[in-house]
Amino acid sequence: MPLPPRKSDGSLNPEIERLLYQLKVAREDGLGLIDGLSDEQANWSPGAGKWSMAQCFDHLNVTNRLFVQQFRAGVAEARQRGILGGGPYSYGFLSRWFLRQTEPPVKRRFSAPKPFQPGPKRPIVEIRNEWVRLHDELDEIFRSASGVDLARMRITSPAASFIKYSLGIGFWIQTAHDRRHVWQARQVRNLDGFPVGVTATA
Repeated sequence: MPLPPRKSDGSLNPEIERLLYQLKVAREDGLGLIDGLSDEQANWSPGAGKWSMAQCFDHLNVTNRLFVQQFRAGVAEARQRGILGGGPYSYGFLSRWFLRQTEPPVKRRFSAPKPFQPGPKRPIVEIRNEWVRLHDELDEIFRSASGVDLARMRITSPAASFIKYSLGIGFWIQTAHDRRHVWQARQVRNLDGFPVGVTATA
């Protein structure tokens, strides 16, 4: 299901516009990879301890559910406390460094914390439907953050309660994290052993 085009009315912050574009690209790139896959293909693993395509997207869905909660609460708190501003925003060195580590192609690997681990096997249609739903929610949240000071409003990372970063960096991390694991799923699909000629179930 392609994302319907949206025209900006000029009321959105320019950084929000860029984030929405990144969100849309990741959403459509992901759908391009998983649409038409059978459950057998989606759940094929290249080896012990290595994620299947379904697990890459399941991990993203698990993570994005937590991002949705943190982002929604962060936007609401910023408006309640009057943490508003039109940008442009500036982010610190450590935040920008961490964001670079999240981007594909993967140079530094991290073990996903237990709450972020994907399940062993799931029907790909369920994963796809959740992928679409969560990106619709993220789109709405990003839009609702226009006018919030994305640099001054700080949120807690869903990965660890002792890590805090600005709401804007949280948005950029989410889009980079999407790209990272969509890239990973594409590497799985391009492997020589990936099953081909398997008919997808309706």
